[in-house]
Amino acid sequence: MIVELSVVPIGVGESLSGYVAKAVEVLKRAGVKYELNPMGTSFEVESFQKLAEILEQVDMALFQEGSPRNYYVIKIDHRAKGGRMEDKVRSVLEKAK
Repeated sequence: MIVELSVVPIGVGESLSGYVAKAVEVLKRAGVKYELNPMGTSFEVESFQKLAEILEQVDMALFQEGSPRNYYVIKIDHRAKGGRMEDKVRSVLEKAK
């Protein structure tokens, strides 16, 4: 499944990049394929269980970094036949020629 996650620690000021970096570190440690974009981070996981583990680790990392409150925007694309991030992008780019 493909997931897009936006992390928004509340009460930490205007700059959030340090907190986003902590979330990316969790993805690196989890060994999942991910892509950072200006509005969030997309990544691939094989199950909702793995997703829950990653989200819990991200949440704890942000709290440990000093965030008093964490808000998340999560989008999930879960297809029965599977799907990869690069396949979705390639499909759109081929049609946009």
